[in-house]
Amino acid sequence: MFSTPDPSLPPYISLIVQGDYHPSAPIHMCLSVPTGAKALLLSSARQALIRSLREYNDEWLLTDSGTGNTCHSSSKVDIFYPPTPNHLVVLLSAFRTHEASNPVYLDAKATLDSVPSLLVLHELSAYFLPINENNPHTIASYLQLVSHALALANFLSPESQAPMRFTLFDSQLEKLKLPVLRTPTVPVFYGEENGDETPRAESVAFVAHKYFEWVGTFDRSGLETDSPSDGSGIRRCTFTLHKQGSDIKSDIIWRWSEVPKQMHSRCEKPAITFAW
Repeated sequence: MFSTPDPSLPPYISLIVQGDYHPSAPIHMCLSVPTGAKALLLSSARQALIRSLREYNDEWLLTDSGTGNTCHSSSKVDIFYPPTPNHLVVLLSAFRTHEASNPVYLDAKATLDSVPSLLVLHELSAYFLPINENNPHTIASYLQLVSHALALANFLSPESQAPMRFTLFDSQLEKLKLPVLRTPTVPVFYGEENGDETPRAESVAFVAHKYFEWVGTFDRSGLETDSPSDGSGIRRCTFTLHKQGSDIKSDIIWRWSEVPKQMHSRCEKPAITFAW
């Protein structure tokens, strides 16, 4: 999730990342796959991703993304922008590789030249926010997307090789609340009155965490005491990595600072570097 190889994540199959992670984290993760391996990134909003990367201005992406090695790695990253949950489900169900053994029809746009080693979903909560009382979505709507992604990773993973890893980045997950069930719009039984049947919203994160092996939480809220009031100063950050079912005493904690660095006169704003 950073431009440097260290610190590195522990071996994992599924990871969910929540909190205010830096916008370039999903890009760095996709570029960190082994040389020659493929990564698949599915984002809920193309413009939002591009805008956040531009506003954050990661120094490494600014200076090194055009180098030979990085260009080769970038060519192995396929990015899709399904605009709705339904589009995402269809896309996840359609992905195949040309090496697939079953003689099934392959859609050209959803055919991969090789099995990805990493699948990244980006900002699923954006599909469900802002909350609308007339919106039919429930907690199951979110979990369905996670289940389809896990099913794809399991389907494409060759038995003779390491399984495909799955990572979900969702900065709004801790704020997302959806109802468990939807109340019928009309009475189920004749003569029954609905009354106040507004379904109670519950935390999606509590249930979603159970689908993952590891849960990572970013906290980038710590500014230096002498930082400018506009929040542009040095930012102290932490990342807590918890393995499901383990004691919190065994959590992995990373600490670093995001330091603004003025690059050259052509840059309108300082670039962000990571100081460990």
